[in-house]
Amino acid sequence: MKNLLKTALFGVVSTAILTHTAKADIKSFFKWEVLPSKYTEGTVPSDPNDELWSMVPGKYVYLYPQISVRLTDAQVNKIIPKKRLQKALVKVVYNSENIAVYVKWKDNTPSIQPVYTSNAFGDGVSIEFPNEFGKGKTLPYIGMGDPNHPVTVYLQKTVAGRDYEKVFISEGFGTLTEIEENGVNIDMKYNKATREWVAVFKRPLKTENSDLRAGLVPVGFAIWDGNQHERDGNKALSRWKFIRLKQYPLDKDYLEYVSWGDMIHKEGDPKRGKQLTIQNGCNACHRYADQNTAPEDMAPNLSDIGGIAHAPYLKESIVNPDDVIIKNLNPNRHYNKFVKPDKTGAYPNNDMYTWYIKTPDGKLKSKMPSFAHLSEQDLKDIIAYLKTLRDWRNFK
Repeated sequence: MKNLLKTALFGVVSTAILTHTAKADIKSFFKWEVLPSKYTEGTVPSDPNDELWSMVPGKYVYLYPQISVRLTDAQVNKIIPKKRLQKALVKVVYNSENIAVYVKWKDNTPSIQPVYTSNAFGDGVSIEFPNEFGKGKTLPYIGMGDPNHPVTVYLQKTVAGRDYEKVFISEGFGTLTEIEENGVNIDMKYNKATREWVAVFKRPLKTENSDLRAGLVPVGFAIWDGNQHERDGNKALSRWKFIRLKQYPLDKDYLEYVSWGDMIHKEGDPKRGKQLTIQNGCNACHRYADQNTAPEDMAPNLSDIGGIAHAPYLKESIVNPDDVIIKNLNPNRHYNKFVKPDKTGAYPNNDMYTWYIKTPDGKLKSKMPSFAHLSEQDLKDIIAYLKTLRDWRNFK
């Protein structure tokens, strides 16, 4: 009877702890990851200078250098360790038909890309939304989606003589497909007095590709600094943030999913987590912190994964790596010189540096094995450690 009572009491205490932890995660999640918004009965502004923006609450979003792989540009690779954390102020306005996202960031060296050049680059900014999200839907890879989870990307860049405003569907690096989307308006202006860029992305809440009429809407951000030779995949990247649209109901199951692990720094042991990454062979393929024995580009560099990935994504990547397949940013960097070259003298790509394989039925499968055998505490410890990795300054 005593053992039975003890078991019953333990179960009650465990449930209470889990409930308390979930509430703590959600509270922290809203503080750090959720962007407020303002509903208006009037017109949603697309002009960055519209007076309405001064009455809209905002929140800062931080963006980290994209360093999944080394780039082919040696000059850019030297610049990466000297980069600073990018900070952007984000505001959101919506009505029953449209939504507008305002992004403002500091830039002391505004850059406009000349039309005829290959070594000068313009500033730019983009936002992205998952084409599908909600209960039971895994979030896409923040770097422009993945084959199983496409995203819609809205891009504005500064190019001399043209309004470079684009909309794409993307399933990862190298998969941008430009589309026409009615009702989209993007405006970007530079304030010389404050040395800041301001951009506004306006689109319908519901389009052919995505429906944002939800209580919690995932959104990602990217910024390019032309003065630092940033272009394409070389950029500053945020992790997924979430816009709270109070006119729509909040899905509690989805909220619980996206907020899981937001207090991971208190639930997990980073020191033990680092040892677990080594014991489980993560450093055989990935480079991170002081673990740099893996061949460059064998797998994504994790040196600042804690800045661009949230805890649920890290957990899914460890337990079910086949769900979100990351395509290589630069698959043509490595060649297999142990085989005969083709007629033109070119060697084929070295498959060892491709992060996925194609199965006979054409599906993509990650080369990373599943670590679903790890205990819940093991996962929390590993993720607590990975969330500490936010240092690109040691990128080699």
